[in-house]
Amino acid sequence: MKICAVVPTLLLAASASLAASADDPVPCVPEPGGKCLTKGQFEAVKKALEELDSIHKSPAVVTTPDSVVVISDWDGRVYVNGGDTKPIRLKVKIGDTVDRDMAVTLPSVVYYRPKPPDPMFRLRIRAQAGLLVPELVRTAGGDKQSFWDAGIGWDFFHLGAVNLSAYTGVRSLGGGLGLDLTRNFGPYVGYSLVYDGLRSSVNAGVYFSFN
Repeated sequence: MKICAVVPTLLLAASASLAASADDPVPCVPEPGGKCLTKGQFEAVKKALEELDSIHKSPAVVTTPDSVVVISDWDGRVYVNGGDTKPIRLKVKIGDTVDRDMAVTLPSVVYYRPKPPDPMFRLRIRAQAGLLVPELVRTAGGDKQSFWDAGIGWDFFHLGAVNLSAYTGVRSLGGGLGLDLTRNFGPYVGYSLVYDGLRSSVNAGVYFSFN
């Protein structure tokens, strides 16, 4: 027989038995296999049955002072608490008497999301300054303004740290190769067409990117 049916029946029977014994001074005669209870024992049994009835009728309430923490780092890795090293604390309450603390350990899995490779084709704008080497030789150190150049680089293709870019400067234009020493800085060497006389030149310098 299920406990849900037994509890109210026992409570009713026990109450009726106590009431009868209170009105009737006749000594208790137990049924075969039964046992007489003192008033104190009866009160203990009654209290236990009431608690059991309260547990049966009350829904279980689970609360937690903790929160589920999900951390995603700069490499795309995800961390979740609730594993062996940091279980989540729970409190289970049923009725008026069952109040228990629990530690719940969940099966935790750490996911690693690989960073996608940078696309080979892009547009990175950068400031450049360099030396027009043949112009330096041609002027033999004369007019210093004639062999220095500065302008804007248009980085449109790269393989790893090596990049290919077009260049538009104050004294020349052209294109060449660069090497990223840092995320935004590196040396550059390439071909330039000097505006003055449309002479070919080699441009060697450095760049600083804005994006």
